[in-house]
Amino acid sequence: MKQLLKTLTDFFRIKNKKVKIANYAISGLLVIYLGLRIYPNFLFGHSFKYKNFNVYSTQPLGDSIQTVLDETEIKLSSSEIYDKGLTHNIYLCNNYTLYTFLAPFSRKAFACNYPVINNIFIANCDIDKNEAYKNNAKDQYIRQLSALITHEMTHTFIEQKIGFWKFRTLSSWKNEGYCDYVGYGQADNLKEGQKFLLISKNDKKPGTEYRKYYIAVNYLMTVKNMTFDNLLSTDQSFEEVLNKVELEQ
Repeated sequence: MKQLLKTLTDFFRIKNKKVKIANYAISGLLVIYLGLRIYPNFLFGHSFKYKNFNVYSTQPLGDSIQTVLDETEIKLSSSEIYDKGLTHNIYLCNNYTLYTFLAPFSRKAFACNYPVINNIFIANCDIDKNEAYKNNAKDQYIRQLSALITHEMTHTFIEQKIGFWKFRTLSSWKNEGYCDYVGYGQADNLKEGQKFLLISKNDKKPGTEYRKYYIAVNYLMTVKNMTFDNLLSTDQSFEEVLNKVELEQ
């Protein structure tokens, strides 16, 4: 009996020791992974610091990057919530594996922003063409790189303006729509928006939804002259705003 108890005690002791080692190993790997997401600079061989932009890239950065950043700053300055004193780190991955590693929950998106640490990861881009792409050969949708960077940075300014928790409960159409509004401005007039809704209002594809978010916010900001605070406080639903866009003369 004593031998049996000793055997069981030794077994559980060894088991607990293995569990502790496994937990320490998992915790260590998690800390390393989070550290890489916070400070992944050494994974990028090229860098460029300009004004309030720190750009890191896996590929050489030519002179065009300054043009893209100047255009980004012009777009950002059109927003009433722009904080020109805030610096952002922009990581141009141009590599599916690297981007997926750093932004696993946004691997199918153009970019990912972590506002708390001001890190923006961009999946794929061509700086000379000022174009951004998804890491998906089947998805041919192209975004303007400067508009994409502006969009992601504006998320940070929104969180800074309204706070961590309120930012995470903000309606997607207000959040994403405002970021695209700053990124693209009044690129589409009312008539073009109405034409788009006529053929795509019931289309639920992500790219189409974002376009409708933009149309709704663009309408409220330019036609109804809303401020950012007005946009946040309006109790109109997304569907109600789109209906008003369609009926606007």
